[in-house]
Amino acid sequence: MSANKDYGASVLSSDAHVSSNCEKQCDASVINADTLPAAENYCWFGGDFKIPKVLAEFIVQIDSEALIRLNEPSYEIKRVEKQIFLTQCRYIPPTDKVFIEGYIRKNIEYAVRTCSKGSAIGGTIRDTTVHVPFRVYTKVDFHGNKPKIVPNLPPMVARYFDDKRMGKNIREADRSDVEIFNEPVYCELEWSAVFDADIDKPGTPIDGFRNEEEFQEFTDKSVVYLCLKLLQNQQICWPGPKPTNDREEGKAPAGVYTDWNFPISDFTQKK
Repeated sequence: MSANKDYGASVLSSDAHVSSNCEKQCDASVINADTLPAAENYCWFGGDFKIPKVLAEFIVQIDSEALIRLNEPSYEIKRVEKQIFLTQCRYIPPTDKVFIEGYIRKNIEYAVRTCSKGSAIGGTIRDTTVHVPFRVYTKVDFHGNKPKIVPNLPPMVARYFDDKRMGKNIREADRSDVEIFNEPVYCELEWSAVFDADIDKPGTPIDGFRNEEEFQEFTDKSVVYLCLKLLQNQQICWPGPKPTNDREEGKAPAGVYTDWNFPISDFTQKK
């Protein structure tokens, strides 16, 4: 009998412990709930596809001159590898000008004299990499295919008389602000070409060798050609404008409405 009583007491104590923990831990509940009303939407005809459109493709000639200094005196430049890198290509509307920045990466391999004796000069091949910067601007002819960029309309404010009709009510005003977002115009470098001349500055003659000199500085004259392409993501119709009820009736598609800066002209006409 005592064993059964002890066992029953143990079960009752365990149930009470579980119930107490549940009250403390089960604190989840719905804090707030609301049913949202429907919002109307209006058709805005833009096109079937949004793809990069080529606006212009042109070649820019850039003439550059730089004075380059090597790490140590050299008696001959063996090879120069050249690559073009652009750091900026920025179109400025509505000037049709494009600002271009970048640099010519030149890896220069040159011979350094370690010994000269008799009729021979011995040395090692070293290399130096330099970045020759350039900054230019050019005016682009789009041939009627300009980027689609729409500036923001100015904000508008409507004021009302005060109660005595002697001036404006400073506590009441109606305002309109419309912000338009445009796709940026960006560049692609199609190809580049570099033609250069390296002119050594007068150096130190090497004893016993005619027409052999050591120099550490030289002038680099480069003519650079860049083929650039200007693009902009635009929404276009393919293969042509889709027929709609408004188009069949001869109405223009929805566009930015200038009266009170309302962006949906169809909606204001219905009103």
